[in-house]
Amino acid sequence: MNSFKKFAAFISIVWLLFLVTGCSTDPQFELYKGKNLSIAVLGGGPAVKEQQVEFQEISFDEFNAEALRKFDAVFITKENLAEAAQSQYAPVYSDAHMPFFFLESNTGEYPFIDADLEYKDASEIPNHNYYATGYLKTAQQEEKTWTYGLYKDEVNEENVQEVFSRIFKTIEENPKNILEN
Repeated sequence: MNSFKKFAAFISIVWLLFLVTGCSTDPQFELYKGKNLSIAVLGGGPAVKEQQVEFQEISFDEFNAEALRKFDAVFITKENLAEAAQSQYAPVYSDAHMPFFFLESNTGEYPFIDADLEYKDASEIPNHNYYATGYLKTAQQEEKTWTYGLYKDEVNEENVQEVFSRIFKTIEENPKNILEN
């Protein structure tokens, strides 16, 4: 019986070491490997590792459904969120029929698509800390939303890059869809 207890203790220690080492490794994030993407950005374009993703900074003068149609998606950076939520821009989000991504915002899409809600009055999504929210209203009037959190809620270059890689995949899987007249 004594040898059985030693064997059981040995197995328990090996199992514990397996669990500790198995849980302590950081995940290996996968870069986006899909098609070329052209993304408009209100603000500065992010630094990403994907070579097939091109960013073009735009101004609010260019922020209309017609001008945006040449892009696959639109990013709105933190410093431009309040202005992008102004009532005159609400129709852009529904008329462009392409994905929009609100970076470093935890308010969801409502302050942008609801002309009566100002960004400063929008509530944050409770019990979550999202790094970005995506919104698409299709030409068939279907609404899609996505949220993206950072790994372990830690802001660092690797975790932010991983969010962008997931966003790029979302863009590829949910392309703009404009009804032709």
